[in-house]
Amino acid sequence: MGYFICAMQECPLYSEPDLYDLLFSHPRDSASVNDVVRREKIIASERFYLDEAKQAGGHVLELACGSGRLTVPIAQTGVDIVGADLSGSMLDAAQAKASAAGVPVEFVQVDMRRFVLPGRFSDIFIAGNSLLHLLTIEDLTQCFASVRHHLAPRGRFVFDISNPDLRRLARDPNQRYCVLQVNHPQRGEVTLEETAEYDTVTQIRHIRWYFSASTAPDFRVIDYHLRMIFPQELLLLLEAGGFRLETRYGEFPREPFESSSPRQICICCAKS
Repeated sequence: MGYFICAMQECPLYSEPDLYDLLFSHPRDSASVNDVVRREKIIASERFYLDEAKQAGGHVLELACGSGRLTVPIAQTGVDIVGADLSGSMLDAAQAKASAAGVPVEFVQVDMRRFVLPGRFSDIFIAGNSLLHLLTIEDLTQCFASVRHHLAPRGRFVFDISNPDLRRLARDPNQRYCVLQVNHPQRGEVTLEETAEYDTVTQIRHIRWYFSASTAPDFRVIDYHLRMIFPQELLLLLEAGGFRLETRYGEFPREPFESSSPRQICICCAKS
């Protein structure tokens, strides 16, 4: 079985699965996250993607699956799911979780812009802003083309991305803002802060994350970049990519999408 892998820049956070899992934990491990609202969103996101996968039936593909936060619990319900990611270290962590849970999951290393996998999928999903790592229109176009090629007839493409907040994009790029606090098993309470600068020409937000503990300020500093996609622009990108937006929610409990919504949670189908 051959897979087409094309190089793509990897976010430095994804080289440290243990640190990633503290920030984006499995719902059963979300007690490490001190923010109650964030914990509830973690649980709601798993429920949403599980419901979509079960409703689709058949073969499911998760792109940018990371350390298996969603892949493994979905597999535990009996759904036939493949997890794909660019990061080898994240895939190793995901495979270890699947083995510990006693569920057979196929994990493959791919670049989600351009990939070739055997078969077709009834549901392909990209969760948690992962789509925003694609920084150019060309990257997004290539990804949509690959997804469309791998969808079964009447299959659905599901993803969630942030709804750009203009107040947040206009923040002082030299000021640190608290993102969240988590409980680290060795370091105790860890605070994550960020600085960010938004480029209005490229629509890319250049972000620096600072991880600090009481005895180790700034023990880890990570730079990464996310492409902002505005609601009307998203419609054009999907149309150009051969998709029709069926539904767009503003939050995982399937709340209607509106101007103040924090997320764009999209269910799409290929245009006939």
